[in-house]
Amino acid sequence: MAARKRTGPVTVDELDAAALRYLDRFDTSAKNLRRVLATYVKHAAAERGADAARDAPALIDALLARYQSSGVLDDSRFAGAMASGLRRRGASARAIEQKLRLRGVDGEVAARALEGVDADAGADAELEAARAFVRKRRLGPFRAEAERAARRQRDLGALARAGFSMDVARRALGSAGGGDDGEW
Repeated sequence: MAARKRTGPVTVDELDAAALRYLDRFDTSAKNLRRVLATYVKHAAAERGADAARDAPALIDALLARYQSSGVLDDSRFAGAMASGLRRRGASARAIEQKLRLRGVDGEVAARALEGVDADAGADAELEAARAFVRKRRLGPFRAEAERAARRQRDLGALARAGFSMDVARRALGSAGGGDDGEW
């Protein structure tokens, strides 16, 4: 049986259903949900004609405002949950902020979420995240002992590419000194 082709303009009920389907599967930011709904409208306009999308921007704005006022859509909650999960998996502060910005979270909200996660984690949250990264990637002391010295620079480079400072990288790998002394 062929799917029934819709006609006429995009309605608020249609957008509401599309938004709730998305929110049932994913927690997201307001900006990202706006992007998802705009894509939905774009596809609807391609199928039904350009007039179908004429009122859609205003409908999307009203829908997002309603979701934000009811608490269904909360950028702070989303940012906090995402930052917490990324931090536990060994992401640096720089990487977390970048991922949050890519998901449509304002820089200020992202910074507050990261501060909250780091306050809960303790004084050396960045170091603990780097250590989690080292364990996960089997770098430094988690590498076979015969390979450690030869792979030291690569391990430091992996931590630097992940967004950790050189000091944090050395401490995560276990180096007591600041120089290239061959120690972990």
